Amino acid sequence: MRHLGTKALGALTLCALAACGGSSTSPTVSYQSLTTSAATLQDKYTDANGDLLAGMAPAASADINAAPNATYTGYVSGVVGGSDLVGTLSVDANFAAKTTTATAEDFFHATDGAYTGTLTGTGNIQPSAPAGTAQMSTTLNGDLTNGGTVYTTALALNGDFVAAGGDAVGAIAGTADGTLNAALLTGAFAAEK
Repeated sequence: MRHLGTKALGALTLCALAACGGSSTSPTVSYQSLTTSAATLQDKYTDANGDLLAGMAPAASADINAAPNATYTGYVSGVVGGSDLVGTLSVDANFAAKTTTATAEDFFHATDGAYTGTLTGTGNIQPSAPAGTAQMSTTLNGDLTNGGTVYTTALALNGDFVAAGGDAVGAIAGTADGTLNAALLTGAFAAEK
């Protein structure tokens, strides 16, 4: 499973509350809040594999070409080391130049807790991408630190622009795959204007 489905959150909620005794000052509660928000957003656009939901189509190339530059905010998540990792995501889309600049940070792991560090990167927008090819591709790189260990991290985001809130390019969603040192991450992302 690439992203945090809402069905999986019931078990995470019980685990988080048991681990912290319900205290609002525990990092586990921050993890719970982050995973709930990520799952809610990702479930609007993608299935458990990071593919667009059935019946949801990528934006038309004319809509992408006509769109004003925009910032999308959301979440990136996945499984690494057998447990979920989730972080916040911001993507600046320059539709005129057909480029993106992205940042991911505030990462939490289900087992290991908070990671410090920021991932950044640039990418491309392909308005006329053929079916099965992502309209937006961005690679994020950087170092994440947890428990004194530095994880050299690379994440490839590949997704499509989709309609949201009456805007033909109101959201981006797709897959997120990469590595934290030698550990593989298989995940998904979603972000809205």
